[in-house]
Amino acid sequence: MVLLGFREIIFQRLFSDFSATFWRQVFMAKEKSRYFTFLLYPETLPEDWEIKLEIIGVPIAVSPLHDSDKSSVEGQEYKKAHYHCIYIAKNPVTADSVRNKIRKALTEESVGFVQICMNVENTYLYLTHESKDAIAKKKHIYNKADIKLIKTVM
Repeated sequence: MVLLGFREIIFQRLFSDFSATFWRQVFMAKEKSRYFTFLLYPETLPEDWEIKLEIIGVPIAVSPLHDSDKSSVEGQEYKKAHYHCIYIAKNPVTADSVRNKIRKALTEESVGFVQICMNVENTYLYLTHESKDAIAKKKHIYNKADIKLIKTVM
């Protein structure tokens, strides 16, 4: 039988409700990379959002609007409309740094779930659901001609 100390018991009670995704985000926030992926929600974006992203000064690929993704939530046919994005930083930075930069350029509510992109090619294919995992899950395929490439302003 293992006896837990007071600190361990308090830690377990305080943090046992947090998901693995939450902890992954906490630890990945400090890890550095040049490649990130994130979500944007159209209802929170300013009208000139593409220009504001361009001014950040890094290449960003934006998916077609994902408005036909089936929901797994009972009573909800589709997921909330969103864009998937790939952000390529000039130098290694943290996910927190990327999130803050995008929030400053757009709005506080615009950005959801910034994380390190482990495989840029696969993530690019996922912008239109043409990645192997998206195809296996029979996700709606979006038109690759609708991918927006936001280039830097010199």
